[in-house]
Amino acid sequence: MRSRTFQEYVQGPIQIGMGLGIISLLARWVTGTTILSSPESMVKYGVFGGIGYALMGGIALSMFSFIGKRVRQDFPVGLTIGDYLKARLHPLGYWILIVILVITSLHILFIQGMAASTLCQFLFDTPLYVGLFFFFGFCVLFAGFGGLKLIHGFAAFQVIFMFAAVILIPLYFFVKEGILPVYDGIRLYHPYMLVINKYDLWSFLLAGLLVGFGQFFFDLTSWQRLFMMEMKKVPLTFSLSGLIWIIFPLSFSSLFIMVIFTGGFTDIHSILAGLANKITTPFFFILFVLCAFSAITSTFGACLHSLVSLIVANILEPLQTKKSDQQKIRMACLLSICIGGLVFVATLFYSPNLLELLFYSGNIYSALLAPILVIVFSKGKVPDYIPISAVLAILTSYIIKPYVSEFQSIWFSGLASLTILVICTLLTLIKNKWRFMNTKRD
Repeated sequence: MRSRTFQEYVQGPIQIGMGLGIISLLARWVTGTTILSSPESMVKYGVFGGIGYALMGGIALSMFSFIGKRVRQDFPVGLTIGDYLKARLHPLGYWILIVILVITSLHILFIQGMAASTLCQFLFDTPLYVGLFFFFGFCVLFAGFGGLKLIHGFAAFQVIFMFAAVILIPLYFFVKEGILPVYDGIRLYHPYMLVINKYDLWSFLLAGLLVGFGQFFFDLTSWQRLFMMEMKKVPLTFSLSGLIWIIFPLSFSSLFIMVIFTGGFTDIHSILAGLANKITTPFFFILFVLCAFSAITSTFGACLHSLVSLIVANILEPLQTKKSDQQKIRMACLLSICIGGLVFVATLFYSPNLLELLFYSGNIYSALLAPILVIVFSKGKVPDYIPISAVLAILTSYIIKPYVSEFQSIWFSGLASLTILVICTLLTLIKNKWRFMNTKRD
């Protein structure tokens, strides 16, 4: 399974069609966050919060089809998003976005590490570092060393486990318990979950849309898959992936409803323990465990592979003398070990709430939304003030974060980025018009 060239390591041996493209995208986007944060959003913001979480992600992934189509028309051949940014940006703007890409990718890996930590604590009666060591070791081996060929080899089985779990386990529960008793239990123990006119719910949905669009539009793995697909199949592949993706958070939320309708809970760990007690059939319990670890390992592996590909192709290669393909692959393997070790240590010593961790980077994704749209839909190279506007918005939003709510800082970040873009664009137009008038007068 060893890759012969660096391009094969990054993109695999063949161009992928719609079927493998959907599998590859689902393997990336059905994540540990999907399993744990969608029920957490439902618990915190009600049933409609869980539904909104699903719709936000599905809409964002489907909308990426418009960006993907435009990108492939303007830039048909590439390995990573870095190749596209190099063609569209001046050096300063290019390096700004590359640094942000590396930071956000490390954050995504950390989130998946936290999800793995939660499941290891739930499943195994061993020290946490033992379970996490095997998890990170497996991901580094199959994704960092195996390359995309091995990632796609695992992806089909991982998606099968996930589909089987989200279809069979809720069906088993609802046939066993019935729908009406579940509804009555929610009304009795958690009536707040059925309320829709809550300010927090609408704040969550609006902020989630900004974060979702920014995250999907600025994701390393999605861009890498974009350059691997047949051009004519790009729009339909992303649109169908978004529609299918909606099934997963809704199904996981329904699983946790089956746990809490009989009483209270304290946190996500108590819900997981309740789920384990509810699943009395060994087959379904094993299926849930396989589904959970398939989701986390597929996402971690895909993001790790995309990150090391970006670093080797767009950071190390321009700074060094020309390397052979095998040297680049060895560099990618070494980077995989280093990044895996870094995230392993961070996961052991830091344990925030998953939903809060997801929205902590929301300021970054919200600020990036307007600049990435301008970059994609503009012609030629774009000025440096476009990526700089994102940096200014991010810094300002984190400065005011202690004084406003989490969602307000996300809104401010997106609005600040857009405002800076509009002001700079107007000033540039006025400056160009003034220069043209002076030239014409001379």
